[in-house]
Amino acid sequence: MIKPEVFGEIAASGVRRRQFDFENEILITHKTPIDYVFIGDSITHYWEVQSYFGRNGSFIVNRGISGDISTFVRQRFEGDVVQLQPCYVIIQVGINNFKALDTWSTNETDKVRAEAIAAVIAKDIRTMVLKAQESGIIPVLASLLPTNRPVYKHDELRNEGVRLANRKLLQMADELAIIFLDYHSHMVDGDGTLLREGLSDDGVHPHVRGYDIMAQVLRTELQKRTLNI
Repeated sequence: MIKPEVFGEIAASGVRRRQFDFENEILITHKTPIDYVFIGDSITHYWEVQSYFGRNGSFIVNRGISGDISTFVRQRFEGDVVQLQPCYVIIQVGINNFKALDTWSTNETDKVRAEAIAAVIAKDIRTMVLKAQESGIIPVLASLLPTNRPVYKHDELRNEGVRLANRKLLQMADELAIIFLDYHSHMVDGDGTLLREGLSDDGVHPHVRGYDIMAQVLRTELQKRTLNI
């Protein structure tokens, strides 16, 4: 059985990793048929997916780890997705990559850095998508969410990077003919930049109203392909 290392720097990473290793062992040993794996960062971690999905009998596994960047998710993809052999994997990760902007002063190189971060996110996710396809797992790509944290001086730049990353992901989904979940356009405010008021308590993590929207976007896109969750 594959047991990925602990990649994140926050305490939750180690606790969650140990939990996943125990759970993965049970699923593998019992040869449990899995329909969907959700993988990502805290936005996935905090999503109580069983409250939204699985009423039709679908077996759903959540493999979100708070604090993960796209590279960490890529590094644990084999252990938390491939060896479980689900029918589908829903990939949503990348917002934590932009934390690097908050330690920098505003200058011309910041925009270049945001573009580089978006490129890394797209590269990591492409690797996961191809690995899933090679393993007979159908990948579903989800956009990054907008943020609304004006206390951080780089929030505008972060959202610019988010939009760029989402364009890259949409292009990837079109190129590889896979499902793309456009959470962003359903949760952004009128100017197309910030996370809409009333969907989050901290400007990053959706609360129930935000997750309600995400769940509806996912259901709608799957139903277009006569899939249920």
